[in-house]
Amino acid sequence: MIRNREDKALREFKHLLDDIVYLFRKSLNAETVYLNWVNRSREQFVLESNSTTLPNVMFQDRALFKNHFLEPFTGLSHIRQLVVGKDLPESSLKHYYDFVPVKYITVVPFKNNGETVALTCIETDEELDSSECEQEISAYKNAITNVLNTYLELTDLYKDQQNWTDYEEGLRKISPRLHRVDIIDKMLTEVQRLLPTGSASFLARGMESWVNVLTAKFSNYSPPVGLALEEKTIAYDALHKGIPEFAIHFNQNPKQVSRSENKTEGATYAVPLLINERRHGVLVANDVNPLVFKESTKHQISNLVRMASFAIQINLGKLPVDQDLLTTDYGNFIPDLWEKTLERNIDRLNLDNTRSWFGYVAIDNMQTLRSRYRLEDLRKIQKLIIKKINPSGFGTTGYIGFGSDYVYSYIIQGSEKDHENWIKMIYNEFSKPVSLNDGRNIAIEISTGATEIDPGDEEAHDIITRAKKSLSDALRGEQKKSLRI
Repeated sequence: MIRNREDKALREFKHLLDDIVYLFRKSLNAETVYLNWVNRSREQFVLESNSTTLPNVMFQDRALFKNHFLEPFTGLSHIRQLVVGKDLPESSLKHYYDFVPVKYITVVPFKNNGETVALTCIETDEELDSSECEQEISAYKNAITNVLNTYLELTDLYKDQQNWTDYEEGLRKISPRLHRVDIIDKMLTEVQRLLPTGSASFLARGMESWVNVLTAKFSNYSPPVGLALEEKTIAYDALHKGIPEFAIHFNQNPKQVSRSENKTEGATYAVPLLINERRHGVLVANDVNPLVFKESTKHQISNLVRMASFAIQINLGKLPVDQDLLTTDYGNFIPDLWEKTLERNIDRLNLDNTRSWFGYVAIDNMQTLRSRYRLEDLRKIQKLIIKKINPSGFGTTGYIGFGSDYVYSYIIQGSEKDHENWIKMIYNEFSKPVSLNDGRNIAIEISTGATEIDPGDEEAHDIITRAKKSLSDALRGEQKKSLRI
């Protein structure tokens, strides 16, 4: 319906221009008048309308600057009269065939925001005195301006209506029938649609810290996945207060998530996701153009987050006070989340230059641990391991997921050296026994296997298969028992 109304407005706009050009030619008793838009991005003149009394005229709809006699006048500011045969050769007037019946071409520029956006040509057999035609030319330019402004205003109104229609459709996509990770992913997609030159990310709690866990598919720029939340940032303030926070960035400040962000510009809107009045996550929406964040846009973003929280809450019921939304009982992130993150990393390989690594950390002496400790102790040990290998604890960007009992997946974003350094540091962490809260010291042995995410990967399964093989090779290389994951 809205699309039909916009098409109707465009047709009426073009009919009006045709009538104005015709009346303009009649008022001047000219042989030919035509209006060309100046398309600088494609370096073309685009024919909008023409009126002529001559039988041998044939215009091109589009002509490259370099192939048109108007090329020297793309920046024209004042009316200019050209004499055929003196200022330009007859052969350059390619819209005539057989012969050129005019001697004078008067070029009338149309400017908008200081730039020449259109050129009108008046072609006559006799010289045109522009001072005598001043009223006609002025009336013509005013009519073009008024019609164009009215058309743009109508188009903007229709676009606003279409945006609300798209927004309503987006709300309906956030369904309680989806898994909570898919709900968050749908929410990010719909928020991203509202940000033409921006990004949408989601932070959640895990590993006893808050990290960025998921980014919208087409975000132009987002904080890296696994970047840990720090104080005095917009996301921190939104979580701390439990209400949305908005800020415009001046001189790269304030930061969105962490002081280590390379680029923070434009404006950011952070909205906490509340379930049963508890803060389980925070959406971080950013755009390089602060004017994008109109009150209506912020209202739409907040509602999308609210709808996501309702959809998740319907399936979860009342979460225990100590249970995070997207983690296992050990504090590492659930497979549904890190698999979705892998999918998004594949999608975004061509959008940014961030390198990503996926792998596994396995506990080698698990049989010894199982035989020596009670089930409750084993749970504490696994929680301790997750805390010990948390990448943010070593200044590395990444997070830990659940592979299986005693096997932990991980995602690291950074250079190959960043990844290698983290591996060295966690090996060093377990080179000596670690202490439980009750003072007992426990010897833990680990092995790792990993792969880099590359443009050849078509789906997350490819990455997971390579990482499992890498871990298996590491275990066999050390002549250890096969570990099933």
